[in-house]
Amino acid sequence: MINANDSLSEFSGGSENLYKYNFGLVITEGVRSLCESFSCWWFADVIASYQPQLKNEEFQVWTLTKHIDSSATVKCTDGNDRVLKTQIIPWTDFSADACTIWVEFGTALLPVEH
Repeated sequence: MINANDSLSEFSGGSENLYKYNFGLVITEGVRSLCESFSCWWFADVIASYQPQLKNEEFQVWTLTKHIDSSATVKCTDGNDRVLKTQIIPWTDFSADACTIWVEFGTALLPVEH
């Protein structure tokens, strides 16, 4: 299984730059690199689109899992296995099998950036 996060370990220790995104979401350099490297800005769009509904959730774990038929599941939990949102993506050309983005207090980051 290819996890996109494994190829982004150079972002450990945090980001120097933050970027404003949609719906008030802020993204780090690591998330920006993930989206650019794997052509998955749509994943950031999904995360951003749910932020108005999840504004009271201080911590969110977003996982993207690609299936063998090129569909995918995007799932958000509270970090303690309580599912907050799930969305099925009928088709994706995402080139990895999985990746994870955390959202802390309105900022999307890679787990290694924490």
